[in-house]
Amino acid sequence: MTSFSEQIDKECQRRIATIKQSVVRLAQVLFPEGDHALTASVRRRERQVATLEDWLLDSEQQQILALNAQNRFYLYAAAYLTALVPLRLASSPEDGESSAVHPLEGPSPAIGVGTLIRERWRDLGLRDPAEASDLAVICEAAAPEERSVDAPSVDDGETSDAAVNRTLLAAGLRLARALDLSGDSVQRDIHRCLPDGVNLNRNQLAEWFDVADFGPHRLVPATIQLTIACRHAEVHRALKAYETKVQRLLGRLNRRASPRFLFSDCRFEIIPRGYDPVDLKFTVDSSAALHLFTGNRLYADRRAFLRELLQNAIDACHLRGLVDKDYQPAITIRFQDDIRIVSVADNGIGMDRQWIEKYFLQIGISFYQSGRIRRINHDRGIGLSFISQFGIGFLSSFLVAEKIIIRTRRLGSPGLQITIRDLKDYFDIRLLDEAMPVGTEVCLHLKPSRARYCRSLEYIGYLKTNIRFLKVPVELVDESGRTIAIGREALAYPEDTRRGTAFVAALDLPASEGYLLLQAKKQTSYIQGLEPAHGGVSVFQDGIFVTQVETLLPEGARQHVIGRVNLEGADKCELSMDRNRIFWSEERLAAIKRALRLSLVDVVRRFAAAVEAQEAPEATRTGIFNQLAVFFDFNEVDDGMHARLPPAIRDRIEKRFRDFIRIHFAHAVKTVGRPVADGYNEAWQQAILDSFVNRRRG
Repeated sequence: MTSFSEQIDKECQRRIATIKQSVVRLAQVLFPEGDHALTASVRRRERQVATLEDWLLDSEQQQILALNAQNRFYLYAAAYLTALVPLRLASSPEDGESSAVHPLEGPSPAIGVGTLIRERWRDLGLRDPAEASDLAVICEAAAPEERSVDAPSVDDGETSDAAVNRTLLAAGLRLARALDLSGDSVQRDIHRCLPDGVNLNRNQLAEWFDVADFGPHRLVPATIQLTIACRHAEVHRALKAYETKVQRLLGRLNRRASPRFLFSDCRFEIIPRGYDPVDLKFTVDSSAALHLFTGNRLYADRRAFLRELLQNAIDACHLRGLVDKDYQPAITIRFQDDIRIVSVADNGIGMDRQWIEKYFLQIGISFYQSGRIRRINHDRGIGLSFISQFGIGFLSSFLVAEKIIIRTRRLGSPGLQITIRDLKDYFDIRLLDEAMPVGTEVCLHLKPSRARYCRSLEYIGYLKTNIRFLKVPVELVDESGRTIAIGREALAYPEDTRRGTAFVAALDLPASEGYLLLQAKKQTSYIQGLEPAHGGVSVFQDGIFVTQVETLLPEGARQHVIGRVNLEGADKCELSMDRNRIFWSEERLAAIKRALRLSLVDVVRRFAAAVEAQEAPEATRTGIFNQLAVFFDFNEVDDGMHARLPPAIRDRIEKRFRDFIRIHFAHAVKTVGRPVADGYNEAWQQAILDSFVNRRRG
């Protein structure tokens, strides 16, 4: 594939030259005294584009942009158009200055660059208003009018990888502009970082520092380094404050840009000249953080590494399925015969060198939660549920491993082998001599203390409990060579069709699946009662167990009803970092409780119908109906549930409500003739309240 920097033809060259000439002509009309400033601004933008093409855009980003030849035109066009911004700002009054009248043709100097592009698109040599609108959006995000390093968001609206990637283009220009410390708007930002009371003229700020070099850090991966010689202590402080702003900007851009930038950190290496700086700020002890992620404080169960590696493998398979319609996923967990090595292998998307640097080595970054994946899911209507959320699950492997070897290959790239002996040390990455299929294999060499007590049976039990309802086939090969299928259970409870003692009802959820189970005690010929049950609702997400929650069910039902639900797609909730707790939003919690109560109505209807159809003693039937009625709190029974309940259950709930009103509102009934009971707005509740009025009149 032609790289983005090579992707240029004669038509693209002609249009870029036209844009440049048009910007110069329009600037001479709008800002007649700004020739020198315009020349400097245009050169600065060309230098920023060169920075993007030389190193700031990585090969993955350039390949995405190369899918559409228009991306290169839009990049240069936006760069030249944003060259007007310093002129517009220079012609506008400074803070505290009075506004001068400029005898210019066309828009006022205060007009925004986006509005200027939309109104003067013909003068700028653009094809049509749609192209002008796209460029206006890119320019407004690449050079925000607020004169701040903060970047506004872009509603990119791309529908495919081949569309003009407005978000990535704007983010690239925005970042290149923020790193160019010679720019007028950047020096405004730095000047604002000076402490109060420091009397330095903004126009003379550049005299106090020089940028000696900037680019990728030579030793620290994923880091941008600017080497700056500074001759003023307060300017030094302002530069460090601006460094913090650029760091925040880079984080925001990485959350928006698709694909994200290779870089996740920016460092200003400032060389003092004639003063002794003191730079103090809070830092995070990386060793302590890694100890938290790899210790018992986060993962209480040392077997959690299997779940985490399996989640990564499932996501890799789902991602490959997006680009290969004939793909058949496969995952294998294998124990060597001496139990010293455990491996998890998948035939998913695999990794190349750049992917390893951008995602695998970046703790806390999950590619599967990126804007690009969410957009692919949404635009193609696929709705795949990617599991990885925090980008830290792999670290759980160090609970049990003394060495980890990863063999991986991405389609179109050579195979790589990564050897990790210590998280705090450098990794060994080398090309594989032998050919390997696309995918990833993670081999854990267990610590002697772990291998001594390790048995595959222990892990099989863990997996069968926690990994139960997967859509990707997983096989486990134990130390004896026996193959066991993992995660292929049916979520629905089995019904006892022969004896009729297990009653199951499905939950009505938009994107997920769930079931309730109510079991009966049965003699030879009839049901005699309800079987006790404990555990509440088992909550799974993407087929993997999270937790059990009793409080999702009404209090009266918890002794006899159990359920399980597998959340997927739009129904998914936030999980704790160890994936053992779930955080319900108010909306999600209300929706799941509503679905459970409607399902409870259905399972009770089925149970009651079975009781009605059998010749059980009247006392037994009465006792069963009384128990079933306790499942429902009259405060939570809406009209829809009330109408679907069996008459015998409905009558008992109405009687409880009537007794409640009679006891708690007896005085109101006697004095005003009607109970004043706020909050009971369902029609069936109102009918009972009205019955007290009618009875008094009668």
